Amino acid sequence: MPVQETDISKKSNAKKVLPAIVLVASFYYSFLFTIGIIVGYIVCKTFYHKFVENGKVDLVFIDCGKWKVHIHHWIMGVILLALVWIIDWFYLPSFFAGVVFGVIAHDIYDFNDWYKIVLKKDSCEKVTA
Repeated sequence: MPVQETDISKKSNAKKVLPAIVLVASFYYSFLFTIGIIVGYIVCKTFYHKFVENGKVDLVFIDCGKWKVHIHHWIMGVILLALVWIIDWFYLPSFFAGVVFGVIAHDIYDFNDWYKIVLKKDSCEKVTA
């Protein structure tokens, strides 16, 4: 079934409107949280462009026999937030949380494969090539 132009325009409109809604909602929560999201997103996007796309840093895969587990940076961000939240006894600075949420948003918003975690070895070699 061919993709209609209205489907494509709806997706592009969502990509334009969704970040604005998230930033307005987070601004209501905290100004520092919002600034953290913006800083985290921009720093992560810059890091990815300068290091990962140029091959200086590899993607993180865990070898499990015929399969590989791709540790996306949204997964690392969630783990980091959980650890800090538990270690600091339920205190998490707004700016720090915003930066980590910005990193998570970069992975989910900019990549179509953010949900692909467990991959066959031959398919991940295509991803890293």
